[in-house]
Amino acid sequence: MTATMIHDHQTAIRSILDNAGVTYLSGQVPDKPTFPYRVVAFGVGFDVGSKLEGSSDEHSFWFYVTSVAESDEGVAITADASRFALADARPVVPGYSSTRIKRTTSTPIQADDTVTSTVTNRHPMFAVDTYYFVSFAD
Repeated sequence: MTATMIHDHQTAIRSILDNAGVTYLSGQVPDKPTFPYRVVAFGVGFDVGSKLEGSSDEHSFWFYVTSVAESDEGVAITADASRFALADARPVVPGYSSTRIKRTTSTPIQADDTVTSTVTNRHPMFAVDTYYFVSFAD
């Protein structure tokens, strides 16, 4: 396992989104974002040793894509674009073989009561999809 293993897997997910033309933010959202947008948040994963000597060679990763728009229809369109890019894709990380990415959970579309658009005087809408894959050290 390399010191950059988690980062390398996160970079592979970003690459899938970049290559699909899906615009996203990683982490922070600007004070006045342009709608629609997506935010990608990564977990650091879990490690399991499947070899007889017990070394960690199986790594499970979850990541979350929050789709945000000014309407529920906009959220649905934005979430669909992410799903199309990610569903069944295999992250490519040198030294690892990955399973296909699966969407495991999705929240209902809802209003973000903590934010009010200064343009529309309405709350933006959002939904969060959880994705999962496993990566095996070669």
